[in-house]
Amino acid sequence: MTKHKTLFLTQRGLQHQQWAMEGAPPELDLIMRRNPDRAELLALLAGAEFLITERTGVIDAEMIAAAPKLRLIQRLGRQTWDIDLDAARRAGVPVCYLPNNGCVMVAEQMMLQMLGLLKRLREGMAITAEGADWGIETKRGDEDTFAYNWSRRTGIGKLSGATVGILGFGEIGLELVEQLRGFHCTVRYHKRTRLPGAVEAQLRVEYAPPDAIAAHSGIVCSLLPYQGPQEPLDAAWFARMKPGALFVHCGSGAVVDEAALLAALYSGHLAGAALDTYTHEPLRAGDPLVQAVQDPALNLILTPHTAAGGFTAGGRGRTQDYDNILALLAGRPLAYQVV
Repeated sequence: MTKHKTLFLTQRGLQHQQWAMEGAPPELDLIMRRNPDRAELLALLAGAEFLITERTGVIDAEMIAAAPKLRLIQRLGRQTWDIDLDAARRAGVPVCYLPNNGCVMVAEQMMLQMLGLLKRLREGMAITAEGADWGIETKRGDEDTFAYNWSRRTGIGKLSGATVGILGFGEIGLELVEQLRGFHCTVRYHKRTRLPGAVEAQLRVEYAPPDAIAAHSGIVCSLLPYQGPQEPLDAAWFARMKPGALFVHCGSGAVVDEAALLAALYSGHLAGAALDTYTHEPLRAGDPLVQAVQDPALNLILTPHTAAGGFTAGGRGRTQDYDNILALLAGRPLAYQVV
């Protein structure tokens, strides 16, 4: 069988690299690199037929010129603004993107977290399940007979028009902005490398430093990657958040100082929080978070690291990364082609 040299560039960790390699079809001679230096990168491109890049990473005219055998550039994710599309067009190399279903689902989870906190969903469910006597006669409803807010709930908010801050704006952040668009929110973001101005205008987002996001956002969405042994979102950071704000987190584990977050909730400084990832997983019965979520008055939503879907991650989930390569080899049309 002829093996087609394929260079796979990623910024992700070893576990994700392994899953991507396990999902590769046997037709490919796959070379995986995480942030190679320029000289190695250009040397690897010299014989490559296919170039896969995950989420982001500049692909410039020099790189395309260094790959005379290149037949396809495949971006995993929607972000193509760091690819020199004009150079690819001149070289006759098609460029495709691939929406990441896992990222779409995580963005949906963040929408659930925000709406669940704003509507005080856990509290409302608990109150409804009590079936208590609220001093109101139960009657069959019609258009003029109903018992609106019979439990006298307060503090129920709305997402429409909110100011939402996003920390860590990668592929999931992009999907989240798309889903927020219909809610007419003001969206500010922070990432290590600011987006081009034209992209900010296209997405209708504003760049802001983390402290400004903390101080001015009604809802803070954390999508931060792992940053080492010290959790960056600590007591000082939560203290900078706007009083009464909400905090939701679907980023990496070991990013949030969970004790500090609980203190901000118990003190009333924050109005609610929702987490899908944790410093120690899985959560156990003695964990302070597990104990806190038993309190029905605390506006806290915890889910078991399922934002990307109810499946076990592995190589089978990465086979679609290579669908366009197999389509090209078989003479079939390419999907999500931009050049």
